Amino acid sequence: MKKVVLVAALALFGFSVNAQEGFFAKAGLSNVTAKVDIFDETVSDSEMGFFVGVGYNFEVSDTFEVEPSVLYSLVSDLNSLYIPIMAKYEVAESFTIQAGPQINYLLEDVPQGEFGLDLAFGVGYSFSEQFFADARYGIEVSRDIEGFSLNSLQIGVGYRF
Repeated sequence: MKKVVLVAALALFGFSVNAQEGFFAKAGLSNVTAKVDIFDETVSDSEMGFFVGVGYNFEVSDTFEVEPSVLYSLVSDLNSLYIPIMAKYEVAESFTIQAGPQINYLLEDVPQGEFGLDLAFGVGYSFSEQFFADARYGIEVSRDIEGFSLNSLQIGVGYRF
């Protein structure tokens, strides 16, 4: 499973070397909600933490962009790596709606179920050519552990290089 994360990170780097648009770095707050089904009941708990990461913005047209990134999240004692690939559509000047798949990988010692697949959606706003803010919510749609899921909310600010 760790090989898949490595391949995805290398693919992101290799893909972005040929592009012209630009790298960015971002950081912010991360909230993770864990849900566990036990004995016909659902138990959930939310924890707040932070995330940092880098990515690349590909401009497809004047109003459409694709933005892959790699984000490290630390929430309580849960270290995670998120790899979202967001499609961004500009609905108004400087304001985008976003949606796309997101891999979440637990960096903890978990015997199985390290990988999860999320459907993420959110909004973004550009304050200038360099500075932006965005918020994204990821709903987990798949994980190898039955009855366990992690949903995430990330609110951050970034800088384009």
